[in-house]
Amino acid sequence: MGTARRDETDGRKRRWQQHNADRRQAVIEAALTVLERDLAPGAELSVQQIAEEASVHRTVLYRYFEDRTDLDVAIQQEICNRAGELLLAAVTLEGTPREIVHRIIAAYVGWGAEHVAWMRFAERDIAGATSKPLDDAIGQIAEQIELVIGGVLALLDAPVDDDDRNALTPYVFLLVGGVIAAVRSWSSREELLPPAPQFIRLLADVTWLQIEGLAASRRIEVPDLPVEQLLNFKEA
Repeated sequence: MGTARRDETDGRKRRWQQHNADRRQAVIEAALTVLERDLAPGAELSVQQIAEEASVHRTVLYRYFEDRTDLDVAIQQEICNRAGELLLAAVTLEGTPREIVHRIIAAYVGWGAEHVAWMRFAERDIAGATSKPLDDAIGQIAEQIELVIGGVLALLDAPVDDDDRNALTPYVFLLVGGVIAAVRSWSSREELLPPAPQFIRLLADVTWLQIEGLAASRRIEVPDLPVEQLLNFKEA
């Protein structure tokens, strides 16, 4: 009998937790809708707007969030999760090294152009927040890019000294930060000029030239071959 009652209590608790999680997610989805549909990038997002979109009273909304800081950080986290999924899917070893750079940048530029208001909200400093989801997302992307660069260097048997190896992480953050800043500037324009395809090509070329130039300064030649072929040569 005691076990049955405990199981029933645990079941109700799990259902209540799932209900709260579902309602919390619905509020976040409502906030994203308001941001993209109704607000100019950088405009203030009010709790009342979110509550109306989610069809709940604003006081009920705070049953699912500790306070406004928790709400705003949760919205930022959702934005970063969506952008991160897209970008991580682009960070692979498929294609030539230059094509990999182009693919990653094209993914971010495309997402940034489509979701300017989301991007601006994710960049905000939230008062009282102990973490910034965007910083964590940038770290995850930079880590994956660093792994790709490290993998290509290993395939090339490139001579990399300890100083360069230790500097790889901040160097990748420099590349990622530069791309983010460039996209922020471009996406802030009333008219997106140059058009996205030309901007992607320019940004990818500039980024690639930085990578290629640094490699050349270390006497590392990066072949214009798919990474899969480099792997075959390595195994042979």
